[in-house]
Amino acid sequence: MRDANLVGALAVAIGDAVTRAAESAAPEPGPAAAALMLVAHLPGMSIDALRIGVGLSHPGAVRLVDRLAAHGLVERRASAEDGRRVALHLTAAGESAAAGIADGRHEAIAQALDTLPAAERAAFIAATEKLLAALVAGPEDALRVCRLCDETVCTRCPVDICLGGTCD
Repeated sequence: MRDANLVGALAVAIGDAVTRAAESAAPEPGPAAAALMLVAHLPGMSIDALRIGVGLSHPGAVRLVDRLAAHGLVERRASAEDGRRVALHLTAAGESAAAGIADGRHEAIAQALDTLPAAERAAFIAATEKLLAALVAGPEDALRVCRLCDETVCTRCPVDICLGGTCD
């Protein structure tokens, strides 16, 4: 029980720090930061995929995209695969906002990780990779879990590897 309690408290503490950092760089509180980060690493994603990743209803996701578009951060384009579908893309201002969100997230997490000596940090990262690989059951889980990730720095992502069917 104590182990679960400690891990739960750690998850909440890091999650709160990441949320504060991400939301401080976003145009509004709530799912806007996650939406910008998802569109940054999946340009052309549909509103339905965005809705899954940020945990909103379809109308809620449409309203969020409307607000992000009004801020000049996201634009809608016709999908290359299906002209009936809308594809979401960041504007230059949206890319800048996403970079700020990623920087804040990195800073918040680095502050926690910097408390660990190198050997403990390496062991913690190895355990984290195993846990992520085990906890992400499919593409929808991956969208939710990685909604604030900066894919430009995540090489050999355990989530992507497992979704491709090559996890250990």
